[in-house]
Parts: sequence; C-alpha cells; structure tokens
Amino acid sequence: MSSRARAALLPAPLGRAGRLLAALLLACGVVLTTLALGARPAYAATSDLVRSLDVAYTVNPSGVLSVKETWVWQFGSESGRHGIKRTLVVREPWSENGKDTDQDAVYTLSNIRVSSPDGVNTDVSQEDDSSQKGRLVETTLTIGSSSETVSAPTATYVITYDVQGALRSSPGANPPYDELYWDVTGTGNPAFERVAVTADVPDGPYEDALTCYAGPVGSKDPCTQTPRVQGDVGVFQTNDLAARSNMTIGVKIEPGQVAVVTPDLQPRADARTPAENAALVGAGVAVGGAAIASPLLGAAYYRRNGRDQRFAGMPPGTFPVGDQQVATELSDPDMQIPVAFVPPKIPVAEAGMLVDGQIDTKETAATLVDLAVRGGLRIISESKDDVRVELRDPNVATAPHEMRLLNGVFRGDPPGTVVDLSSQGSMLRAHQDMDAAVRQQVAARGWFTKVPGKKTTTSLGFAVVALSIFGIVHAGLWALLLAVALLPVVITVAVVKHKMRRGQRTPEGRAWTDQVEGFEKYLATAEADQLRFEEGEDIFSRYLPWAIVFGLADRWAKVCGDLVAMGRIPDTTPYWYYGNLNLASFNTGFLTGALSSAATPVPSASSGSSGTGFGGGSSFGGGGFSGGGGGGGGSSSW
Repeated sequence: MSSRARAALLPAPLGRAGRLLAALLLACGVVLTTLALGARPAYAATSDLVRSLDVAYTVNPSGVLSVKETWVWQFGSESGRHGIKRTLVVREPWSENGKDTDQDAVYTLSNIRVSSPDGVNTDVSQEDDSSQKGRLVETTLTIGSSSETVSAPTATYVITYDVQGALRSSPGANPPYDELYWDVTGTGNPAFERVAVTADVPDGPYEDALTCYAGPVGSKDPCTQTPRVQGDVGVFQTNDLAARSNMTIGVKIEPGQVAVVTPDLQPRADARTPAENAALVGAGVAVGGAAIASPLLGAAYYRRNGRDQRFAGMPPGTFPVGDQQVATELSDPDMQIPVAFVPPKIPVAEAGMLVDGQIDTKETAATLVDLAVRGGLRIISESKDDVRVELRDPNVATAPHEMRLLNGVFRGDPPGTVVDLSSQGSMLRAHQDMDAAVRQQVAARGWFTKVPGKKTTTSLGFAVVALSIFGIVHAGLWALLLAVALLPVVITVAVVKHKMRRGQRTPEGRAWTDQVEGFEKYLATAEADQLRFEEGEDIFSRYLPWAIVFGLADRWAKVCGDLVAMGRIPDTTPYWYYGNLNLASFNTGFLTGALSSAATPVPSASSGSSGTGFGGGSSFGGGGFSGGGGGGGGSSSW
C-alpha cells in the first residue's frame, strides 16, 4: 500500500491546539505513572542470537529495490516469546561530504509479506516511530500473535518487501556510476552468527565494484569474507557480527541501466515556515522578560528559604555555653571560615551529609575505611581487580549507620568472614541501609530545618524530557515556542532547587558545618612540612576517611608520600590493609573508586536507537563505512 493510500485511511488530523492538548495530556499520564511506579528497566531479551540472516537484494530496472530476508532466530532464556520485530528506516537525514543538509531521504516501503517454513505465526502489524524532530522515522514490523507463543527454541521468518528511493548516483565520478549503498542489519540487533547477502543488479556487478563493511557505526573494518561476483550477482558475507553492530554493502551499477537512481529527497522534517519564524520573534520577547524576572524572584526565594541559620555574634564553629540564649540570623555566604587542624568529633558520614545534604557512595567508602582504621575490619587487595573486606571486630561500630553498614556487608556472619566487593553493586543494599540511618541520625540531632531528601534529579528530568518530547513531536513548533518561553523559569527553578538540595542548616548544623569546612580547608591546602601530628601517629590512616569524603584522597596520599620522602613517617603498609602497596605508593584512587563502585547500582540495559540516522555519500573512493548507507534498522524478539 502506498503512503498516500495509507494516509487516506487515517482520520482527519486534529488542529494544532487539539494536538497540543492531546500530547500534553498523554505526557502527563506517562509522567504520573512513572513517578508513581518508579523507574522500571526496559525489557531486554537475554541470550537471543540470530543463527543466520540471508538477504537477497534485486535492483529492478525501474529503480525499485526488492528485498527478501530469511531470519533464523534463536530465542534466549526467557520463555513465552511471541515472535520477532523487524525495524526498517523509512526516513533519515541526508548528508553530503559528511555534513548534514536541509534534506531528508525518504524510503517508501510496499508489498510487505511475512511467511515461515516452520509454521510459526506470521501475523504482522506495522507501526511508525519518529525521532530527531521527525527527521528519523522507523517502521517496526511486529511479527507473531500475542495469543500464541513460539514453543521451539529456533524459528525461521521470511520477510519480503520493496523499497523506493534506495539508490544513489555519482555523476561527477570518473567514470560516473550509480550505486546501491545499503545498511543491511542496522545496529539494533542481538549478535549474528552469519549474515550473507546477494545483490542482483541490471547488467550484473563486476569484481572491483563491491564493498562490504561490518562493525559499529563509523567502522571501516571489512566484512570477514571478501565480496565477490558469483554468476551474475554480488556475494557478501560476514561472520560473528557482534550485537549492535552493522553490516553495510556497496554495489556499483552501470549508468543507464536503471530508470530512477536518485534518492527521494524531501525538505527536512523540522524546517520552519515564515509564520513559525515570526512566532520565534515573539518567543524571544517573552524569553527576555522571563530572563530578567526569573533570576530576581529566584534569588529572593533562596535568600529567605535556602540560606543557613547561624548563632548571631558568635565565631564560626562555636556553640552557646550552658543555657545561654543566643539570637539567630541568616548566615553570610561570604563569611570566612577559619582553618581547623583536627576533624570535628562527629562521624565522617554525618560530616558528608552536612557538606552537601546527600549521602553518596564516597560517604560509604569513607565509613568503611574509617571502620578499618579503627580495627573493625581489614581491606584486602592483591591485584587491580581484587577488593575484599574481612570482618575483625564488629564492636568497633558504635553509631547506628556503622552497624547497618557492617550488617549489610557481612549479613551477621562472625569475625573472620571475608566478602568480595570487587563487582559493581555488590554493596548497594548496605549503602542504602547506611544512607537511611544517617538521615535518621541527622534528623534527631536537628541539624537541618528539614532533612534533605534523596536525589530526585532523575524523576524530575524524566518528567521535563517527557513533556518536551511529547509536546514537540505531537504539536511541533508551538510546543517548542512554549518551552523556549519557559526556559528561563525552568533554569531558575533548577538552579534554586540544586542549591537547596543540601537543605537549610539550623544554627547547630551550621556550627558543625563550619568545623567540617575548616578541616576540609586544612586538608586541601596544607603541605607536608605544615602538618601537625605527634611522633609515631599514623596520620595517613587517621585522616584518610576525611580526605575521601572531601574528594581529596589523591592529594592526601601525595602529601603523605612527601612525608615518607622526608623521613617523618615510615614507608610501611597500613595495618588495616593487606596487599602489595606501601604508604609511599598507596593507590587511594583505586581503593576509593572500587569501594564506591561496590555501592553503585548496576546500570540497566537500554536498547537505544536502532537506525544509523543518516544517509548520503558513496561506499567507494575511501568514503565507505559501516552504517554509512541508506536503510538500516534493527530487530528483537517479543
């Protein structure tokens, strides 16, 4: 069915206002659902494998490209699959000499048919999805039935279709030639054991007129087998194509053999009309007004609700004595905090909470090292991939958050237990338990007018992005104009929210923060010959947890290395560490990085874009690469 015929079956389009309202309502629904349920990782079929993909291209004299794809799909470990999805690029930005142009290439699909020699369900539904403001459009063919599942581990699908606009021409070359330069697989796929392609062109190809690339987009790596002419067709093959990699072929065609050899180039989908350009001027006026008013209002709000409170008339870091009644005032952000030569007498994790209102993985790493320094555990690292902790004396943990951390890591096991923390996320639950405990402790101490919440940037960011994407996609420039007009307001809100993320400290919280910041200044500026410590004192170990929470661990290791060189402290392995590093060569970056990684969630898989996203150029003359042709797309199971 032609694109014009398909359009005739659609209902009459809504007006701009109707589309905008519908888009915003839909976006709000998505945002509210996401915020209510929390972010969920996208489903990704693990262990899927394409055993083989055989593709036959036939360039007809009319210029239409006929395609036959035979997929032998091996389903992964998940049960209950219904079939596969095949995604094809039908519109993409057009480039010339590697630069974007004001045109998009459009590939018109027709005569789509699906069959299977295995007898699996081959019902097919078709859906378009656009991105890049409509410049990249992909058609997804969903093959199978939601009421049926594939019982066999492997199924074969045969997909045939025709493409108009697939060819391109190089009349300025010497000699001139026409060309089929085509992305066979696209990048949104599992791994392939074998991809084999034949290309039949009018008058046949010749030996030095074939190219084949395989790998990530932009790769110039050749296919595993050299393309060749066999009979009257070009033959291409690559083996063991990695997931999300692409195979691209190029075939020269003698000029005059094909009627239509130019791509269907249309004005870029995001081009603006004169009326829309005029509207941009109006948006600029609105932006100017908002840009002036928003920061002023934001500054006034922050001054009243974001600045810390302080004991009036008292030096930084000091508290009223006994029952002394002292007035409070808003803290001056430019007040000079004096250097403190010793850390405050509070846990290092609580100090980290005072600094920025958050408990990050560095606070967890610092607490773990602090417990080791105090004899509660020993850190073991005998190679760059090895980080373990051994429980020695759990009674060293006295604060609730320290107890939760040890219990989360060792799960109540007795002293002598060794736990491997070398993999990302292995200490995530313990980190989360410690985070909750520190917040409870700080709330009980009354250090904040309101204890800051955990980071919400992801949810807020998703809400803003979702509203913008839905609005712009469905309502076009008018939603964009609204977004531009609101941009100064959004920026002001984001800046104020970020500054207030650390919370508003009470006078008691501000006094403790003064002591924390004073000691941070000491570790950040003091050189080896300026450090104050008693003879025989292990100053490296004592202050290392604080250096970690301040982000100064590498500097602290260097300063202590200078102390070793000066002969002021011995070059020995810290007593709480087992490995092959002495003090002068201690790799604090590796240690803190590994412990922070253990407290960091493992990122969920994301399918990403399946198409290469651009067309143009030629596969010959050194300009070809994987993903440089037309078409592309991807595949998956469902």
